[in-house]
Amino acid sequence: MDSDIGTQTVTAGTIAMDAVLRHPAPTRARRSIDMDILPRLLGYNVRCAQLALHRGFVRAMGGSDIGNGDFGVLVLAGANPGIAQIEVATHLDVDKASVVSMVDKLEQAGWVVRRRALDDRRRHGLFLTAEGTRQLKLLKAQMQDGEEELASLYTEEERLQLIALLQRMRPW
Repeated sequence: MDSDIGTQTVTAGTIAMDAVLRHPAPTRARRSIDMDILPRLLGYNVRCAQLALHRGFVRAMGGSDIGNGDFGVLVLAGANPGIAQIEVATHLDVDKASVVSMVDKLEQAGWVVRRRALDDRRRHGLFLTAEGTRQLKLLKAQMQDGEEELASLYTEEERLQLIALLQRMRPW
């Protein structure tokens, strides 16, 4: 199968020799990259930190099927028995449909139950089951262990200051 890629002609998976000569393979040595404005942008730095924290979260969860949102739902339901799904959506800053999906998953796992509110039949409160409480305790310990590596980059005072500064960006 032949196809043209720019000025390169690819034939049965091999690149024509003239393309190789014009575009040599990159060397393995790391070269200095000019990041221009990126290191001075708040959004870029927050996103890089979030990615590092997410990688730590994934490692901490050890291949578990629990995502950041699921963990957030469990934490809020554990700390606020009977919390409404709309309150979870607001405090996790996610859309209501995503919360419904996360709660469905946690309910199927037997970790969360929905109970109709006595004062408003349209409202369902979230409650942890005994298994949900047990799993949340384990997950919180894993999460705290997972954050230790990045938290160790800061003194306790710096960590608290960083958290306070980041909390200014929250919508509530």
